[in-house]
Amino acid sequence: MKILEDLFDGKIIKYSLLPLLISIIFWGIIFYFFGDNLLNLLSNYAKVLPYGDVLVNIINSTGWIVLLLLYYLLTISTLGVFSSFFIDHIVLRINEKHYNCTPKKPTLKDTIYGVITSIKSLLLYLVLFILSFWMLFIPVVNIFYQMFMWSILNKKPLIYDSSYLFFDVREIEKKLGIKAWVVVFLTSFIYFIPIISWFGYTFQLIFISHLVLKHCKSS
Repeated sequence: MKILEDLFDGKIIKYSLLPLLISIIFWGIIFYFFGDNLLNLLSNYAKVLPYGDVLVNIINSTGWIVLLLLYYLLTISTLGVFSSFFIDHIVLRINEKHYNCTPKKPTLKDTIYGVITSIKSLLLYLVLFILSFWMLFIPVVNIFYQMFMWSILNKKPLIYDSSYLFFDVREIEKKLGIKAWVVVFLTSFIYFIPIISWFGYTFQLIFISHLVLKHCKSS
């Protein structure tokens, strides 16, 4: 299967590790210096939510677990942002192996726009997460909630990253339509798998890249 083959490609692994390491170190520094402040902020915010007392008790009694979960969520949530600096290497490698479509030359402007796209999605994700994070504590619902949130976070960056070298991004987004949402949502399950989840963005990017490059090959 092409997707599995790409996941174990040496070049793709290399350019997946770099943004992961940056994200781990970045949030590691933040949590090392401000972890207690973040936990207090989360606890104070929980007080004004429905069933606030219950949420506060959960946060206070499992403080380090909540911090670990928050660290994990933030680390994988910023993978798209940090990946923007390396993403062309992954997409070009997939194209080289399977499609041989003609790419345009990546520019600094493209990279900056990719970073901005990822940051916009990240900010939307964070706002929605702040307003609805209490859903994490509802069994079963929390699974679909997280997959939905990861879809909001990653859908637009994934489409941009996989297509900007070959297509007009808005055009390919219209062509993919609901199919892109379905693929991003379903592949979000990878974030529930320990260790492998660190490569979740790359996993989703490979899926979307194959979806996009098929249009290139057939055009």
